[in-house]
Amino acid sequence: MTTAPSPSTGVRTYRGSCQCGAVRFEADFNPSAGTTRCNCTICTKTAWWSVHVKPEAFRLVAGQEVLRDFSRHEAIHARFCGVCGIRVFGHGDIPELGGAFYGVNLNCLDGAELSGAPVRYLDGLHDTWAELAVAPYVSPFSPAAHARA
Repeated sequence: MTTAPSPSTGVRTYRGSCQCGAVRFEADFNPSAGTTRCNCTICTKTAWWSVHVKPEAFRLVAGQEVLRDFSRHEAIHARFCGVCGIRVFGHGDIPELGGAFYGVNLNCLDGAELSGAPVRYLDGLHDTWAELAVAPYVSPFSPAAHARA
């Protein structure tokens, strides 16, 4: 579910949760401003696809008590549900990415249509955070993806 977009910015409030619903959140963002995929090992192995928002644009609605943390270093924390194991969001502070942020797992959004949102592919594997490519997201589950020409 989303609220109406702000006419000047296209920012909407998106709601999401883990698979079991123990962890629920809200985040304010404009998907047309871009999303990211990283090639580091944790992002690759968990099929992480995210949007980065400033801390004030993220709200944990429920589940603080079941959240678990995985981090390789202090720069970023991957937060996951201790009940179902789903990686819901992360947070960190990486100057190359604009400082403090929350990364929302877009696969955890409830009912969001993100087809066409730009996806920036970043090189986190080598800690360069260089942009490797940009491409629009195409949902393999949308009716258009299965239409015959």
